[in-house]
Amino acid sequence: MTDKIAELFKDPDHARTYADRPRKIVPGFDGLHRIMAQLLVEAAPAKTLVIGGGGGLELRTLIDALPEGRFCAVDPSAEMIAQGRAYLGDPASVDWIEGYTFDAPEGPFDAATCLLTLHFVPDDGAKLETLKAIHSRLKPGAPFVIAHLSIDKTDPASGRRFDRYLKFGSDSEMDPKVLKEAHERVRTQLNCVGPARDEALLREAGFGGIEPVFQGLSWHGWVAYA
Repeated sequence: MTDKIAELFKDPDHARTYADRPRKIVPGFDGLHRIMAQLLVEAAPAKTLVIGGGGGLELRTLIDALPEGRFCAVDPSAEMIAQGRAYLGDPASVDWIEGYTFDAPEGPFDAATCLLTLHFVPDDGAKLETLKAIHSRLKPGAPFVIAHLSIDKTDPASGRRFDRYLKFGSDSEMDPKVLKEAHERVRTQLNCVGPARDEALLREAGFGGIEPVFQGLSWHGWVAYA
């Protein structure tokens, strides 16, 4: 995560308005959450690791789908965690960790999720180490659902894909100033890679049974197994 993006998520105003944003820029956002819950329910996990869960959006879906489950939500932003607590009513089933994947308990966990998060992590070894850290905290065979913006910036077609991101947000009536700033950050600061590279990283981290389960424009999602 770049310093500028890290600072953005520490901004109380950004954290406060975050919950309204994903539905306006991620096609099929609610469907992605339903898919995530369905795939995890197959394993009936007792303990789920939720990476980047500070805002509480995916936790709401998981708590409803797994009412007897426990969840460990990890997020580097205290402001996002505060928003998640408020959004969910601070349920007893959620343990909050302010930090990164490496700060999470060793587990083992029965399942894990990482939604709209890995694209912040540089592909300089940090993406792979993050995925390895998640894998090491899972029981063998545990499901892992991951989704994020997946665009190869070296591909000549990448500009068109970023423009589609802008158009979808515009058609969703996102605030034009906020959308323009988000579009610029995505193009210049986000550390996204293409789908083939994302899948290769999952394999290298030790995951198997990798299946594409979601796509909305250039937002891709997979389930993989430890």
